[in-house]
Amino acid sequence: MQKLIGFNIKRNKKLLVADIIKFFEVRGYELTDANAIGMVFRRGTVLGNFFYLNPIKWNTKVNIEIIKKERMDYDIFATYNFSTLDPFLLREENEYFNAETNAFSKAIQEFDVNVDQVEELALQSSNSNYQYMLKSLPAGVLISILLLFLINTLMKDSLPIWIASIICATTILLTYFLWIKLKNNKSNYPDTKQ
Repeated sequence: MQKLIGFNIKRNKKLLVADIIKFFEVRGYELTDANAIGMVFRRGTVLGNFFYLNPIKWNTKVNIEIIKKERMDYDIFATYNFSTLDPFLLREENEYFNAETNAFSKAIQEFDVNVDQVEELALQSSNSNYQYMLKSLPAGVLISILLLFLINTLMKDSLPIWIASIICATTILLTYFLWIKLKNNKSNYPDTKQ
């Protein structure tokens, strides 16, 4: 998922660059590239997407572009690349991603950011992921058992354990993603009954 935020600021470039670096380092990002035009920050790992429910630990890349308009007048563009599955994005995750991008703008423009609020949204997103996993697990296990039973009755020999394990894990994951998709469709289309 990609989010872009842009704003104009009138400030000394050295102080501006120092403030940007400080903001991202405090938020857990690492400066990976810098040049005269901008900077690149990274946080998390690709494996973090698979092993952690907390979006703070997911792979995130931020490209900062600083464009000089005139003396001490700059346009700042930040492109956030959050690695997530867009079709299965939770409402809470989207709120966290929006808060993360807005926190940068507010911190640089107004020197004010509520880090606790952004962290709280990340925690809510993590809790929502956990709740969806717990709710979809029984259905996934039941479907995988029925699927394995059906496959074993149709085959002459029984399935090897490793194939059965893969089928079971895949079925549970698909059930989780379908559960999220159904919940997101319900939240996108509120009930119109009065």
